[in-house]
Amino acid sequence: MPKAKQKPEDAAAGRSAPLARRPRVAVLGGDGRSARHHPAEADVRVFRSTHYGGNGQLRSLLDSIKAGNVDRVVILTRWLGHSACGSVMALCRKRGLPMTIVR
Repeated sequence: MPKAKQKPEDAAAGRSAPLARRPRVAVLGGDGRSARHHPAEADVRVFRSTHYGGNGQLRSLLDSIKAGNVDRVVILTRWLGHSACGSVMALCRKRGLPMTIVR
């Protein structure tokens, strides 16, 4: 008896779709209270500005971007110095990482 040909949609129905992970979003600037306003569908990590005691958090964000641990960066420029903003924007452009700038 010849084998019946399987339609592509039948083959796809037998497989389970791969689980997608939640996007990893880094928020730079402010004091950290903005994280509660972000969607629950994303893993949000806030890197506070130095004005709000975030000393060393800029370096931590840059290291996370270089390691590929961030999918998108949100930059809150109102609470951020020019040099911090510029260094993160330059690295995001170099890595092709999407960023959103909020003034």
